[in-house]
Amino acid sequence: GTLRRNEGTLTRLLTSAAHLHTHGHPINWPLHSGTPVADLPTYPFQHQRYWPATATVRPVDAVSIGLGVAGHPLLGAAVEVAGTDSYLLAGRLSLQSHPWLADHAVAGTVLLPGTGFLELALQAGHHVDCGTIEELTLEAPLILPEKGGVRVQVRLGEADEAGRRELNLHSRAQDAGDDEPWTLHATGTLAPAQRAPEPDDGLAVWPPAGAEAVTVADAYDRLAEQGVEYGPAFQGLRAAWRRGDEVFAEVALAEEESAAAAEYGIHPALLDAALQPLGLGVLLPDPGAGLTRRPFAWSGVTLHAQGADAVRVRIALAGEDAVSVTVADPAGRPVASVDVLTLRQVGAEQLAGAREARGESLFRVEWVPVAVSGPGTPAGRWALVGGGSSGHRNVDVYEDLGSLAVSAAPVPELVFTRFPDTGAGTAPDNGTTADSGTTPAAGTADAVRQVTHRALDLVRTWLADERFAASRLVILAGQGLTGAPVWGLVRSAQVEHPGRFVLVETEGPSGQDGGEPDWETLAAAAAGDETQLRLRGTEVSAPRLARAARPVEADAGFAAGGTVLLTGASGGLARLLARHLVAERGVRNLLLTSRRGTAADGMPELVAELTGLGATVEVAACDVADRDALAGLLAAVPAERPLTAVVHTAAVLDDGVVEALTPERVDRVLRPKVDGALNLHALTEHLDLSAFVLFSSLSGTLGGAGLANYSAANAFLDALARHRHDRGLPAVSLAWGLWEQRSGMAGRLSEVDLARMSRVGAAPMSAEEGLALFDAATSLGEAVVVPARLDLAELRTQAAAGVMAPLFRGVVRTSAVRRTAAGSGGRTEEGASGIAGRLAGLARADQERMVLDLVREQVTAVLGHASPEEVRANRAFKDLGFDSLTSVELRNRLRSATGLRLTPTLVFDHPNPAALAQRLLDELVPQAQDGGLPLSAELERLEAAFQESALDDDARGKIAARLQALLWKWDDTRGAAHDDADGLAEDGEFDPVSDDEMFDLIDKELGQL
Repeated sequence: GTLRRNEGTLTRLLTSAAHLHTHGHPINWPLHSGTPVADLPTYPFQHQRYWPATATVRPVDAVSIGLGVAGHPLLGAAVEVAGTDSYLLAGRLSLQSHPWLADHAVAGTVLLPGTGFLELALQAGHHVDCGTIEELTLEAPLILPEKGGVRVQVRLGEADEAGRRELNLHSRAQDAGDDEPWTLHATGTLAPAQRAPEPDDGLAVWPPAGAEAVTVADAYDRLAEQGVEYGPAFQGLRAAWRRGDEVFAEVALAEEESAAAAEYGIHPALLDAALQPLGLGVLLPDPGAGLTRRPFAWSGVTLHAQGADAVRVRIALAGEDAVSVTVADPAGRPVASVDVLTLRQVGAEQLAGAREARGESLFRVEWVPVAVSGPGTPAGRWALVGGGSSGHRNVDVYEDLGSLAVSAAPVPELVFTRFPDTGAGTAPDNGTTADSGTTPAAGTADAVRQVTHRALDLVRTWLADERFAASRLVILAGQGLTGAPVWGLVRSAQVEHPGRFVLVETEGPSGQDGGEPDWETLAAAAAGDETQLRLRGTEVSAPRLARAARPVEADAGFAAGGTVLLTGASGGLARLLARHLVAERGVRNLLLTSRRGTAADGMPELVAELTGLGATVEVAACDVADRDALAGLLAAVPAERPLTAVVHTAAVLDDGVVEALTPERVDRVLRPKVDGALNLHALTEHLDLSAFVLFSSLSGTLGGAGLANYSAANAFLDALARHRHDRGLPAVSLAWGLWEQRSGMAGRLSEVDLARMSRVGAAPMSAEEGLALFDAATSLGEAVVVPARLDLAELRTQAAAGVMAPLFRGVVRTSAVRRTAAGSGGRTEEGASGIAGRLAGLARADQERMVLDLVREQVTAVLGHASPEEVRANRAFKDLGFDSLTSVELRNRLRSATGLRLTPTLVFDHPNPAALAQRLLDELVPQAQDGGLPLSAELERLEAAFQESALDDDARGKIAARLQALLWKWDDTRGAAHDDADGLAEDGEFDPVSDDEMFDLIDKELGQL
């Protein structure tokens, strides 16, 4: 290998030496190295590739699919929209198909350069004879992913009387579904080209007369300090000169790109290099640390000649942050002209966060009408537990679940219970009970805990009693300050136990929450596939995530001269936010609180960093759940810099499946969020705050396995934000999705934990993305915002399988999903019939193999292994890495795949995958001793074989006789059968045989035929 052309590197030499060694040839390693060399295997060792190979992208012939050909490297197809004078041009951009684009990165993010948008617009205009770009405004950066690509569309409107056309340029990820939005990147106006200009005498003489040379040898190092990283394709700046308010530059494409220049109007890398002197503090002031100037708006752009690979450029001031640009070839002949190019200073962090922060990752919860069909109403009687009366003839009332269990056989399919929400009114100004020994006052922390404890007890009792296993518990509760935690807790129970719970917010005829519902409508809705409902008379609605429009700019709520209080400051996200508030939002006074205060790990370093950025920082050890301590802290805030904003991030995790939770574990999680938030609300209610931000979680809205107590606490924060918002007070609760940040509480999560959380459809977001979303979400004016990066591909997969959470139906298109009622056998009809049908035609050994494969596949998915082969059938589940949460997920996956009703302790009741598969098989294909048909699978297989075989009369007679003999043996009438079998027994042809012998013989005879 070392003798091949261009392979004389050290890597090649060592590779060849290793190849020789693994094939048994001795290598004298010490001769070539003075250091010891580790022994290598003496065989060609195997390896496993973990990274997917890059797929080869095949170009699509636009003509073959009915489109026109655009004939440009960035645009592949063009089509005139039928019945109009409008046009659509489309292309695909990726770092694999256009590798030179990887040489243009800002803050580590590869962006399509502003000159790339201009080239797309010029080519679109060329397609419709509009050679001048009157205006082109860049709305959003276009991020190019490391893998995959983006689809680009340029839409041209119909021409007006002067021939002008409106232009809109959008993009969307290559693998995005039709339910994902297109991102608008640029808007503009095109017009027919004017007469070509005469050659510019100022560019004919070179270098320009009277111009002074500018050093550009270190240009790319200086640009890199601003966060702009140019690779070889964009390093085209060769020389520059300055003359008053003019800058001249000589630019040329690298050799690798020159060959392709003829395919472009003006190559984006060439024109970008022509503008690079503006980033060096030449003509325009230095943008400052962390900032860079990027093209924002182009006016009066005309292309006079195409295909240039080297040009001369003149840039002249045309206003504040605006220039004019003239481009000529090396002979001074016109190539392009720009009347006005307006530039904008952009922070590197802002560009890095632009990936997901322009609306695609901002959501709000909307309640949308859902249809309820009459025939879906469960027949028979229903039950209402917990006291009160129903006033409906089909509803039987029971005091509690215990009385229902002993009185009803079987338990009705729908069981209702009420949780009156007493916290919808004004929240109190303290967290204590109204009177000692009485029921806690509405909206207090004690009231929240009491109702949440009651909800936990109800859920655990419902799940613990097998008599309720075939029924669904419908919980009627409001979503005020006291009812919201019930919703949060039950949402997580729904995730852990699909199909067992429904949440309903009702409103009676009087318009009050908790009024008497329309029972027929309620029953029909509860029997459907929606897990959360709102009932207003006979109108039914369900929650859906909907995209929230991103504001153009963040408001100045945090930039005031007052003090910003940040709780939970020892957490990783709080520290990221503290830096962001100081560096990006202009906060100059920070009050950081945590229970450990300055003793928290890394706190002195954080304070030093923030102080270096120009902020005054005070750190206090304060438990915000302690009202007196918090009151003292707030009273000490100096009058000259009063408290103007609050950000509450304090939180505690104590995760576990809902059956394992206790009131004490619930209280531990509620305290920092519920008590802390109520104290902050009450003690700052009279202040003129510009912002009151609560850090909530998507788990409070969606639920999460093992997070019932955490979901309850976050649902309360959402309710408190709505409560304040309704009263005209500043408030926003941010129901965050998954962050990549691995510190604080998130640092406890294992890779399996993160994988499980990602499978709900929330993809991790980077710190930059999250902080950009913080800016956007706090500027919306909404009470509750969901900033979350969704994995829409995963959600579409779940939707196709019918297992996607209904909350996501607003962002992922789905067909109607029908819920199949559970049968008396303990499994849904569709799930059971599907797997059982596939098993029916198999021998027992094949059945066992099929079910074991199913179990191993699901274990692989839960644990995140590469393939089922990594899951040994006889290895204990504990050794495989299962805990209570992964066990619940495996149970739910197997339940969905088989239709069987399986207990939450399924994994702990069976030692390994083989034992679990045997249990599933026994339920799916019962044995004779269980009352099912004996050897049914074998009989169905033989029946199929009979139908496929062409038998002559002699063969048919022999097989028929043997089958008849087997039937007689089964009926225990063997003796009579032998006497009456037309003499067959006398000649000895059909002696009694065992079942196995009978089937073996039939198999052989059928095989011979």
